[in-house]
Amino acid sequence: MKRLLLALLLFSSPVLAEKYTIYTTERPPSSWSGIIDSEGYYYWFTNGIPPAEKHKCDILSQGCWIKTNVKAEIINKDIILVKNRYGEDRYFCSEEHIKAVNKANPKPTYLRYSSLDYGYGKCTKDGWVR
Repeated sequence: MKRLLLALLLFSSPVLAEKYTIYTTERPPSSWSGIIDSEGYYYWFTNGIPPAEKHKCDILSQGCWIKTNVKAEIINKDIILVKNRYGEDRYFCSEEHIKAVNKANPKPTYLRYSSLDYGYGKCTKDGWVR
């Protein structure tokens, strides 16, 4: 009975149950994505092994999310602004926003092996641009 109670407490924890919005800045050549926590700190994503001990995963969920000391500015629920380590501004759009733009403005793609549209484009202060 104690184990069941402990399991219920553990899995009902707000920390474990917190849902994050994934934001993307551009696709291709790569997909640079991240999330922000409830305090506004930006986490960058890698699906590879962190390059050094100083880059331990802060959140392990379908890859590795690494917390930065950078606070994101929330433009609106779909767009955030993050300064990179060189002081440059980068806008990030939510995946929901990217899907909505792609659905509203379908664009056929002629890829070598597929006709799927992977949401290629770039996030700007005004939203996702294809």
